Amino acid sequence: MRHSRRSAKWWVIAIATVAAVAFPGGAAVASGGGGCGRPVSDARGETVRIRDFCFGPTILRVHPGDEVRFLNADSTPHTVMGANASWGTFRQLNVGKHMTYRFTRPGVYPYVCTYHPGMVGAVVVGGGPRMTTGASTTASGPVVRVLPQPRIQPAVAAAPAIEPSSPAPVSTGWIAPWQLFVLGAFGLLTFAALVMERRRRPSGGV
Repeated sequence: MRHSRRSAKWWVIAIATVAAVAFPGGAAVASGGGGCGRPVSDARGETVRIRDFCFGPTILRVHPGDEVRFLNADSTPHTVMGANASWGTFRQLNVGKHMTYRFTRPGVYPYVCTYHPGMVGAVVVGGGPRMTTGASTTASGPVVRVLPQPRIQPAVAAAPAIEPSSPAPVSTGWIAPWQLFVLGAFGLLTFAALVMERRRRPSGGV
């Protein structure tokens, strides 16, 4: 009886551990969040400071060959990833850390934080006009969304409803490959433990 209780307690601990690893309930650090809510800034310099979910200045202007340092002065990790992953990295930039890139050719190099939608910036290398006063916000201009004009559809007779022959498949979610690996390993360990326990029992026991 004591052996069976000890074995049951071990299995409860093992199942709880595997469930916690395979299906964590807490949010990951690299989760979505708010982007920068401040006006767009435009300046020359050599450092982009990350603070309050903003890259500052939003537009940094440098000369060809200059180095730009991205310093995380925020209270949460971020990333610096160029458009289409053409430069930068998915590697996490922790609080208080920095990374440096050299821009050798003239051009416009936009980038984002892959953790936080709306958190964007750009490095302008070489010439290019500065932003004019008043272009630091798009709440009411100078960028205005153009909505499509509604089309007037001609009146047509309503077609009879056709019921589908079979119900549409319902999405049941997905399991990451590493979760399948953990569950498979747990199944193998369970099977091996049961075989070893059966061998330890006396041949005449129940």
